[in-house]
Amino acid sequence: MDNEDTWNQTLNITFEAEAGIKEIKIWKNIYRNGQAGPTAELMEAPEGYEGLTSFDYTFATEHSLDDFTGGILKITYEFEVTDDSEDMQTTSREYAFFVWETNSVTFKITDGEENAIEDAKVTLGEEVKTAAPYVFFVVDGTYEYTIEKEGFQTITGEVVVDGEDVEKNITLSANLLSDWSEDIPLALDGQTGWATYNGTVIGTYKNETIGFAFTYTDEGIVRVTKTDNASGWVLVNEELTTTDALVDAYNNGTVISSYDLPYDQHKAYELRYFVSKVGDDYLLVKYVAGHRDTTTGNVVVFQYKN
Repeated sequence: MDNEDTWNQTLNITFEAEAGIKEIKIWKNIYRNGQAGPTAELMEAPEGYEGLTSFDYTFATEHSLDDFTGGILKITYEFEVTDDSEDMQTTSREYAFFVWETNSVTFKITDGEENAIEDAKVTLGEEVKTAAPYVFFVVDGTYEYTIEKEGFQTITGEVVVDGEDVEKNITLSANLLSDWSEDIPLALDGQTGWATYNGTVIGTYKNETIGFAFTYTDEGIVRVTKTDNASGWVLVNEELTTTDALVDAYNNGTVISSYDLPYDQHKAYELRYFVSKVGDDYLLVKYVAGHRDTTTGNVVVFQYKN
């Protein structure tokens, strides 16, 4: 189909009917990538055959480049003749004028819990599908693919098609929320009635959402410990971006239940990042501020993503 010299062809046909020809129909069937069956278009039929027992006809296609765009895999023409008998017998014959030999590339996409994802955007070469089934029909070659879904990491890769169907199993990892939570300030246990942050009394020394409690301090230590509902934390860097990365970091890291945070007397801190496991949830927790002050109390501040 990529050769302009072959776009148009002719076919010499003889229609025959012992009882005489009643009707001739010509159908153009277009097979497109991703469609279960062809799209049928009724073409202009010849004239002057009515009642004849034999009719010769030269059929010529009139194709342009537009006929071969939009994922066309095959174009066939079906010639149908009906006779003038009482039961109006009909017979037909189909000719494939243009065809690409193709193989299928199928993507099966799941999330980290092996649930099927059926509304991803899958791009293979220049073709895009936005819903399952993600099945493409292509000629032999090497194709780049991209898989995108809001809330999940974007996957890119390459598929080589060489005479056989290809199936790709893809797992998408959920992204962490793009923004950090609002500040979560914790007062030292025992100072919850008066310690303040930005002028507001904090009122609590622990937060069970992130699994942290502020339980001890002296001149050189600002110590946090895990809450009872938390399994613990793992120290990490800030580059983690997906839920799967959090799970891997936690499972492969050293789980701790207390930590002495860096602090300055009246300002912040050195950043620290933790993966905190609370129940079945994994969170990326960031230590963003900490101070010890006889007037405003001893305070640590966190943010999180999940």
